Amino acid sequence: MRRLVEIICISCGNPFMPKCEKNKYCTRRCFKKAYYHRQKAEKLLAQKTPSFTCPSCGQHITLDFDPVFEPYKWQSYQCPGCNTLMIEVCEEIKTQDEAIS
Repeated sequence: MRRLVEIICISCGNPFMPKCEKNKYCTRRCFKKAYYHRQKAEKLLAQKTPSFTCPSCGQHITLDFDPVFEPYKWQSYQCPGCNTLMIEVCEEIKTQDEAIS
């Protein structure tokens, strides 16, 4: 049997005596606060706008949507520089990769 020693709460920095070895937070309030901050950071990370360079014309494009979460928009998206459908470009790249393999 292991003896538990006093540790520091990750959220508030106060020392506390944990009830088991897995405890990292002194109270439920500190746990919820840390969870809220983790979720907020994940949302901010997900909200970054994706950008890419068009393989046909080389123009740098910043999208106002995420093609992973909204693939229907990506299928009809045209490059503003060369008016090429991006779904056609992706299919060409895929066939080139399969030919190389």
